[in-house]
Amino acid sequence: MTHEYTILVGGRVLGTPKGTSTATAIAWAEDTVLAVGGDDEVLAISRGDSRVAVLRGALVAPATGGAMLEPGSPADFAILDAATGLAVARIIGGRLVEGGMNGLTPD
Repeated sequence: MTHEYTILVGGRVLGTPKGTSTATAIAWAEDTVLAVGGDDEVLAISRGDSRVAVLRGALVAPATGGAMLEPGSPADFAILDAATGLAVARIIGGRLVEGGMNGLTPD
C-alpha cells in the first residue's frame, strides 16, 4: 500500500538537527516525516502524485518542545505565520487537526 505525500515548500522549518542547513521544505506521508531540507531536495522525493503547497514564508515548528523534525520522526508540527508567530494550522499524526491551510497556495 502506498500513501500520498504532502509537501510544503517556500517556508522555514524549525527544529531540525543541529548542523543541518536551513530547511525550507518538509514532506510527510501518513504520520511520518519523509524529508526535510531545501525546496528542490524535498520536491525530488515526489512520485508525481504528491500534494504540494507553498508556505509563502510561513514557519513550520515541532508541535512539542524539544521534538525534532527529521526523516522518520512523527509528523506532528504547527504552521506559524512568520509575521505574528501565531499558529495557522496544526498537523498531528500527519493529519490537519486545527486551523486550515487555505492561506497556503497550491503549487
